[in-house]
Amino acid sequence: MSAALTPWLERWGLAFEGAPPLPGGREAYPGAGEVAFVRRDGRSLVLKLLPPSSDEWRSGEVLAHWDGRGAVRLLEQAPGAVLIERALPGDDLSAMVQAGDDATATLILCEVMAQLNRPAPGGARFRTIVDWGQGFERNRAAAVRLGMDAGLIDRAQALFHRLCETQSEPIVLHGDLQHFNVACDAARGWLAIDPKGILGEPAYETGAMLRNPVANLCANGAIIDRRARQVCAQLGYPYERVIGWCFSQWMLSVMWAIEDGLSYERSWLDGPLASQALL
Repeated sequence: MSAALTPWLERWGLAFEGAPPLPGGREAYPGAGEVAFVRRDGRSLVLKLLPPSSDEWRSGEVLAHWDGRGAVRLLEQAPGAVLIERALPGDDLSAMVQAGDDATATLILCEVMAQLNRPAPGGARFRTIVDWGQGFERNRAAAVRLGMDAGLIDRAQALFHRLCETQSEPIVLHGDLQHFNVACDAARGWLAIDPKGILGEPAYETGAMLRNPVANLCANGAIIDRRARQVCAQLGYPYERVIGWCFSQWMLSVMWAIEDGLSYERSWLDGPLASQALL
């Protein structure tokens, strides 16, 4: 246990239980805060530290907005930390996909998306998907220096902005609603965790699940197409927008990875190219 947790344990009357494993055995995402399993009044909870640089800095406001419907419940929040409900047993959807039941995992993600789809609160001042799209221009030069096709970047950027300009009424989106960020609770079912909080149209939310949880599985046109058609049938979104968001967001995620200093690999473009072919 790090010393950074101590003030929050004392402030909220918590007992430290341990540190959760990273989902899928992945490395910690750059800028992510420390997470701890804790206990209060006999109840298992999760304490998350949120550095100002964290994408989840406003996750407490997002969880308060959802109020436990389709997501874990918020118990306490303050600048820099949240205390939230712990989903138990807490399994995510990645194992279901790897076991060959991708259709069920996709259905569950759709059901969670539907529960989170509600009008944004009045005066909401979250970031927007337009703000996120600035990542294209910010990282274009670095990406080209690494050997990425400038034309591919430009096509993704143009499509991303065109979709932003024609989007439906924005809601508060999770921002990364995919297999690792939906956890099973024995009493309440499948619940979203770790929201980033961003304003955008509901169809935008589908992009993250179409490129997860395993890159070499999802970077396949037939799988992307099947998933997208299932999403559209379940949620009523236009296929061309779902695929458009899939391609342009996938490219944007590559640009962010470069910005975060990850070692670029040409295989990162397999998924964007496969999704682009469906447009």
